[in-house]
Amino acid sequence: MTDSATLQTRQINHGQSEIWLEADGKELTLRRTLATNEVNNVTRRHCPTDIFETFYKQYHIALGHIASLSVPNLDEIAAELKLKI
Repeated sequence: MTDSATLQTRQINHGQSEIWLEADGKELTLRRTLATNEVNNVTRRHCPTDIFETFYKQYHIALGHIASLSVPNLDEIAAELKLKI
């Protein structure tokens, strides 16, 4: 995975989210729809508290808002969320 890759997340409704990996404005993976709680749980487990809290606030601003997460262990997060390049 490239160093500029980010996890993109967008809440579709209050229970589902759309996720994908992106780098330099190009999608690296197909988009997946999964439970918002799953996204929260996986990112919480793999991120330091301060980074998770910042991501969480951005993620929950509003439905349809895209939140980005870029961390050194993004490969682990992507694997657990079943995002394949």
